[in-house]
Amino acid sequence: MKRSAAIIKEKCLILWREFVRAASENERRTLTIAVSLVVVVLIFSVSAAFAQTAIRRSQLEELVFRSLKSDHLIPLDYQTVDQRIKDTKAISIMFSQPSGTSYENVMTILDDPDQEKMLNRKFYYYPIVYDSETIAKKYQLDPRQVTFIFFQNGKEKNRFVVESLTDLNDTFIPELNRLPMWTLKK
Repeated sequence: MKRSAAIIKEKCLILWREFVRAASENERRTLTIAVSLVVVVLIFSVSAAFAQTAIRRSQLEELVFRSLKSDHLIPLDYQTVDQRIKDTKAISIMFSQPSGTSYENVMTILDDPDQEKMLNRKFYYYPIVYDSETIAKKYQLDPRQVTFIFFQNGKEKNRFVVESLTDLNDTFIPELNRLPMWTLKK
Protein backbone atom coordinates (compact mmCIF):
# COMPACT_ATOMS: atom_id res chain seq x y z
CA MET A 1 0.00 0.00 0.00
CA LYS A 2 2.86 2.39 0.84
CA ARG A 3 4.48 1.46 -2.45
CA SER A 4 1.35 2.36 -4.49
CA ALA A 5 1.07 5.71 -2.65
CA ALA A 6 4.71 6.43 -3.45
CA ILE A 7 4.14 5.55 -7.11
CA ILE A 8 1.07 7.84 -7.29
CA LYS A 9 3.04 10.63 -5.61
CA GLU A 10 5.92 10.23 -8.05
CA LYS A 11 3.57 10.30 -11.06
CA CYS A 12 1.87 13.45 -9.74
CA LEU A 13 5.26 15.14 -9.34
CA ILE A 14 6.21 14.16 -12.91
CA LEU A 15 2.94 15.57 -14.24
CA TRP A 16 3.46 18.79 -12.27
CA ARG A 17 7.03 19.21 -13.61
CA GLU A 18 5.77 18.64 -17.17
CA PHE A 19 3.03 21.23 -16.64
CA VAL A 20 5.51 23.82 -15.27
CA ARG A 21 7.94 23.13 -18.17
CA ALA A 22 5.15 23.50 -20.78
CA ALA A 23 3.85 26.63 -19.08
CA SER A 24 7.25 28.27 -19.10
CA GLU A 25 7.74 27.45 -22.79
CA ASN A 26 4.33 28.85 -23.79
CA GLU A 27 3.91 31.60 -21.23
CA ARG A 28 1.40 33.62 -23.26
CA ARG A 29 -0.76 30.63 -24.07
CA THR A 30 -0.73 29.43 -20.45
CA LEU A 31 -1.67 32.88 -19.18
CA THR A 32 -4.55 33.06 -21.68
CA ILE A 33 -5.84 29.66 -20.57
CA ALA A 34 -5.56 30.59 -16.88
CA VAL A 35 -7.38 33.89 -17.34
CA SER A 36 -10.08 32.15 -19.40
CA LEU A 37 -10.57 29.55 -16.68
CA VAL A 38 -10.88 32.27 -14.02
CA VAL A 39 -13.47 34.14 -16.13
CA VAL A 40 -15.47 30.95 -16.73
CA VAL A 41 -15.46 30.11 -13.00
CA LEU A 42 -16.60 33.67 -12.12
CA ILE A 43 -19.41 33.59 -14.70
CA PHE A 44 -20.53 30.19 -13.43
CA SER A 45 -20.50 31.37 -9.79
CA VAL A 46 -22.55 34.49 -10.54
CA SER A 47 -25.04 32.58 -12.67
CA ALA A 48 -25.40 29.92 -9.96
CA ALA A 49 -26.29 32.61 -7.39
CA PHE A 50 -28.94 34.09 -9.70
CA ALA A 51 -30.23 30.62 -10.58
CA GLN A 52 -30.60 29.72 -6.90
CA THR A 53 -32.73 32.83 -6.30
CA ALA A 54 -34.89 32.10 -9.34
CA ILE A 55 -35.31 28.45 -8.32
CA ARG A 56 -36.35 29.41 -4.78
CA ARG A 57 -38.85 31.95 -6.08
CA SER A 58 -40.30 29.37 -8.48
CA GLN A 59 -40.53 26.75 -5.72
CA LEU A 60 -42.37 29.17 -3.42
CA GLU A 61 -44.75 30.13 -6.22
CA GLU A 62 -45.53 26.55 -7.21
CA LEU A 63 -45.57 24.83 -3.83
CA VAL A 64 -46.70 27.48 -1.36
CA PHE A 65 -48.39 30.49 -2.95
CA ARG A 66 -50.62 28.49 -5.32
CA SER A 67 -52.07 26.58 -2.40
CA LEU A 68 -53.31 29.79 -0.73
CA LYS A 69 -57.08 29.96 -1.19
CA SER A 70 -58.01 32.96 0.95
CA ASP A 71 -58.40 36.35 -0.72
CA HIS A 72 -57.13 37.91 2.51
CA LEU A 73 -53.62 36.50 2.08
CA ILE A 74 -51.16 38.32 -0.17
CA PRO A 75 -47.95 36.39 -0.93
CA LEU A 76 -44.79 38.28 0.04
CA ASP A 77 -41.61 37.65 -1.90
CA TYR A 78 -38.39 36.95 0.03
CA GLN A 79 -36.39 39.62 -1.79
CA THR A 80 -38.92 42.40 -1.20
CA VAL A 81 -39.95 41.98 2.44
CA ASP A 82 -37.56 44.52 3.98
CA GLN A 83 -38.26 47.15 1.33
CA ARG A 84 -42.00 46.51 1.58
CA ILE A 85 -41.91 47.04 5.36
CA LYS A 86 -39.95 50.29 4.95
CA ASP A 87 -42.03 51.66 2.07
CA THR A 88 -45.50 50.81 3.38
CA LYS A 89 -46.98 53.08 6.03
CA ALA A 90 -48.62 50.13 7.77
CA ILE A 91 -48.40 46.43 7.01
CA SER A 92 -49.51 43.20 8.69
CA ILE A 93 -47.48 40.07 7.93
CA MET A 94 -48.08 36.44 8.82
CA PHE A 95 -44.78 34.60 9.36
CA SER A 96 -45.12 30.83 9.25
CA GLN A 97 -43.76 27.64 7.82
CA PRO A 98 -46.19 26.39 5.16
CA SER A 99 -46.95 23.26 7.16
CA GLY A 100 -47.80 22.18 10.66
CA THR A 101 -50.90 21.98 12.81
CA SER A 102 -51.21 25.71 13.60
CA TYR A 103 -50.68 26.68 9.97
CA GLU A 104 -53.32 24.18 8.83
CA ASN A 105 -55.75 25.46 11.49
CA VAL A 106 -55.24 29.08 10.37
CA MET A 107 -55.75 28.11 6.72
CA THR A 108 -58.93 26.21 7.63
CA ILE A 109 -60.33 29.26 9.40
CA LEU A 110 -59.37 31.58 6.55
CA ASP A 111 -60.94 29.21 4.02
CA ASP A 112 -64.23 29.18 5.96
CA PRO A 113 -66.55 31.73 4.26
CA ASP A 114 -68.33 32.58 7.54
CA GLN A 115 -65.06 33.28 9.36
CA GLU A 116 -63.61 35.12 6.38
CA LYS A 117 -66.58 37.54 6.33
CA MET A 118 -65.67 38.65 9.86
CA LEU A 119 -62.09 39.50 8.85
CA ASN A 120 -61.75 43.24 8.21
CA ARG A 121 -58.34 43.33 6.51
CA LYS A 122 -55.92 41.72 4.15
CA PHE A 123 -52.43 40.76 5.25
CA TYR A 124 -49.21 39.51 3.74
CA TYR A 125 -47.94 35.96 4.07
CA TYR A 126 -44.20 35.40 4.44
CA PRO A 127 -43.49 31.65 4.28
CA ILE A 128 -40.54 30.54 6.36
CA VAL A 129 -38.94 27.97 4.10
CA TYR A 130 -35.35 29.10 3.56
CA ASP A 131 -32.94 30.60 6.11
CA SER A 132 -35.34 30.03 9.00
CA GLU A 133 -32.67 30.75 11.63
CA THR A 134 -31.84 34.11 10.06
CA ILE A 135 -35.52 35.06 9.81
CA ALA A 136 -36.13 33.94 13.41
CA LYS A 137 -33.30 36.16 14.67
CA LYS A 138 -34.23 39.12 12.51
CA TYR A 139 -37.92 39.19 13.49
CA GLN A 140 -37.46 37.57 16.92
CA LEU A 141 -39.90 34.73 16.36
CA ASP A 142 -40.10 30.98 16.51
CA PRO A 143 -40.25 29.72 12.90
CA ARG A 144 -42.34 26.71 13.98
CA GLN A 145 -45.13 28.99 15.19
CA VAL A 146 -47.56 31.16 13.23
CA THR A 147 -46.79 34.78 14.12
CA PHE A 148 -48.62 37.91 12.96
CA ILE A 149 -46.63 41.15 13.13
CA PHE A 150 -47.95 44.63 12.44
CA PHE A 151 -45.37 47.19 11.23
CA GLN A 152 -46.01 50.93 11.12
CA ASN A 153 -43.52 53.21 9.34
CA GLY A 154 -41.00 50.34 9.22
CA LYS A 155 -41.16 49.59 12.96
CA GLU A 156 -42.90 46.72 14.71
CA LYS A 157 -45.94 47.97 16.64
CA ASN A 158 -47.84 44.84 17.56
CA ARG A 159 -47.69 41.04 17.28
CA PHE A 160 -49.45 37.90 18.34
CA VAL A 161 -48.63 34.22 18.12
CA VAL A 162 -51.43 31.88 17.08
CA GLU A 163 -50.24 29.15 19.44
CA SER A 164 -50.83 31.50 22.41
CA LEU A 165 -54.56 31.77 21.65
CA THR A 166 -56.77 29.64 23.86
CA ASP A 167 -59.67 28.88 21.50
CA LEU A 168 -58.49 29.40 17.95
CA ASN A 169 -61.93 29.21 16.33
CA ASP A 170 -63.34 31.95 18.56
CA THR A 171 -60.32 34.19 19.16
CA PHE A 172 -58.24 34.13 15.99
CA ILE A 173 -60.30 36.48 13.78
CA PRO A 174 -61.01 38.98 16.61
CA GLU A 175 -57.31 39.02 17.54
CA LEU A 176 -56.33 39.57 13.92
CA ASN A 177 -58.92 42.35 13.61
CA ARG A 178 -57.43 44.03 16.72
CA LEU A 179 -54.24 44.80 14.86
CA PRO A 180 -54.40 48.52 14.00
CA MET A 181 -56.69 49.35 11.08
CA TRP A 182 -54.67 50.31 8.02
CA THR A 183 -54.98 49.42 4.39
CA LEU A 184 -52.12 47.72 2.59
CA LYS A 185 -51.74 50.47 0.02
CA LYS A 186 -48.85 52.93 0.17
